[in-house]
Amino acid sequence: MADAATPAMFAIVTTDKNTVLYGGMAPVFLAPNNVERDRVAMWLCRITNAIVHDLHNGTVILTVNQASASSG
Repeated sequence: MADAATPAMFAIVTTDKNTVLYGGMAPVFLAPNNVERDRVAMWLCRITNAIVHDLHNGTVILTVNQASASSG
């Protein structure tokens, strides 16, 4: 049986820098408002084939599915 793909956080786009703790592996893009946040997220999604998840607090995260390494 094949392993399911594992989602990995790819990027964070936010309007509030205080909602994000820095030092993680995902890059953080700061936007001045929700319109710019959505525009940046849309283009990152199109370029990388990521999935956008709205956290409903001024922040969206983008994830990509990574194939799990199969043993065998």
